[in-house]
Amino acid sequence: SSPDLPESSKVIVFEKNPPSLMGGRCGSFYREVPGIGKFRHERGPSLLLLKDAYLDLFRDLGKDAADYNLYIEQCMPAYQAVFDDGDTIQLEFPAKVDNEKEMKELEEKSRQKMDQYEENGAIKWDEYMRCTSAFLDCGLPNFIEERLDLKSFPSFIIESVRDSFKAWPLKPHSDVLDNIFLSNKMKALASFQDLYVGLEPYRNNDQFGGGVIKKTAPAVFGLLAALELHPKNEMAGVFAPIGGFQAVSNAFEKLATDCGVEIQYNRNVQRISKDGIYYQVTTGDEKESEINFQSADLVIVNSDLPYSTKTLIDESDKNMSVPRYDWDTKFDFSSGVIAFHWSINKECNALNTHNVFIVGSSRASAETSWNVLRENNAELSSFDDEKYPFNFYVHRASVVDKSAAPTGCDSIMVLVPSCTLRYDESLARLEREECIAGYQQQFDNAFISKVRNVVLQRLGVLDGLNDLESHIVDEVVDTPASYADFYNLAAGTPFALSHGFGQLSLTRPGHVSNESENILFVGASTRPGNGVPLVLLGSKQVAKKAVSKIKSQLDLDVETN
Repeated sequence: SSPDLPESSKVIVFEKNPPSLMGGRCGSFYREVPGIGKFRHERGPSLLLLKDAYLDLFRDLGKDAADYNLYIEQCMPAYQAVFDDGDTIQLEFPAKVDNEKEMKELEEKSRQKMDQYEENGAIKWDEYMRCTSAFLDCGLPNFIEERLDLKSFPSFIIESVRDSFKAWPLKPHSDVLDNIFLSNKMKALASFQDLYVGLEPYRNNDQFGGGVIKKTAPAVFGLLAALELHPKNEMAGVFAPIGGFQAVSNAFEKLATDCGVEIQYNRNVQRISKDGIYYQVTTGDEKESEINFQSADLVIVNSDLPYSTKTLIDESDKNMSVPRYDWDTKFDFSSGVIAFHWSINKECNALNTHNVFIVGSSRASAETSWNVLRENNAELSSFDDEKYPFNFYVHRASVVDKSAAPTGCDSIMVLVPSCTLRYDESLARLEREECIAGYQQQFDNAFISKVRNVVLQRLGVLDGLNDLESHIVDEVVDTPASYADFYNLAAGTPFALSHGFGQLSLTRPGHVSNESENILFVGASTRPGNGVPLVLLGSKQVAKKAVSKIKSQLDLDVETN
């Protein structure tokens, strides 16, 4: 589909799911409630960052995203944070917007609250934003996009060494937070984004370097705070696609087909080789037993890398007629997620578009709230809120996009970090359907009910939400087993591999398969990392590699003939 490819080239996408699940995690689903109407829910991302990463996909092909019905609105303010003691604060108020006066008033209230948390709290927040903005300006081009941007290094170096290396980016994140802030609440506000890359902010003295090789975020990941919350950085801001992320997937699908890409749905790929793919056609709940083969000069694998290398490319299991689900356990994974998708028959006006419920009453409780990431232990994610407090995220789409729910109603998504699927070798030997059913037992109804009750209790501190349970007219629950089933995600984690230094940048799995140079990987578990914009940036890099390889093969064929 690239203009650089020969006209004879053909690109075919084999999609496991039906068109209704097109786009994978970057998509929406709908629930029709009799007598009320249709509710839209997000099964994957719910906030949109790095807006230009999406729009550039169209610009690069001489297109306009608006012509594909993709419209993106900024969320203002970006977040509401709700602490475990019921205290709330709003974050990120962009400059130079139409409602600038209103944003200034809200920002002033936010800064006053920061000063209540600790003396000069707002000034310290400005210091942190200045530092992390420099990390963002240097980190994105040089280490994520892998293009050299020399002009961004001076500010990065200055902020890194300022005040005797106060914010040195290779330290554990908590070391830098402790150097800047005194209040546990300020530290929590400055670091909750670490969850999105599968890391905790706190130093782990039981591990080398305070844990930054494994599951502790290095301070450089403060750039995520700048990406979401900096008021003036041109890359910053939290956005929402109108029509949900299904609108994003629909736009991408139409762009692809306009460029000549053929998309085949209900194609369950069973094996990948250097010469092509083996697949079965699925129709409803039935599968055709016949194994089909599609030859290819190059295969780009979008399914999760640790799943693909173990289940699709590993040739130790020769029986392709039996679908499997397995993954390579040598990697460190992000947390799992328990997701509640609630259709609510009233408006939840106490919620913003994006809300984080975070623990900040004490250092001990704050550290404990991240244990699910540190240990990936089912007992530590038992959701006993007194013994093991936890953080979670709530999305209310209708603040920006009224089409998400019927008038007077709301679509609410709650994401609760959990342990991942616990690997069971006996399940890996079973046929895929039985294997998934076995993993589903790791998150039984009693466990889900316990999580739900704690979440409802925490939500109840907000005005008008103390009776929320009685207004839930429909519920869909996803667990790591759901994500494994729908999207073949290794360990069932929607956030893919974690981003400690052992799996970051050059140490993260590369794009080229170890088995064959004709097999390339894209997706959240390869470079540069997870999240839709990073996957899009990685896809650009892979597209360039693919075009180069195809051209080299053609040139070699011409020379041979």
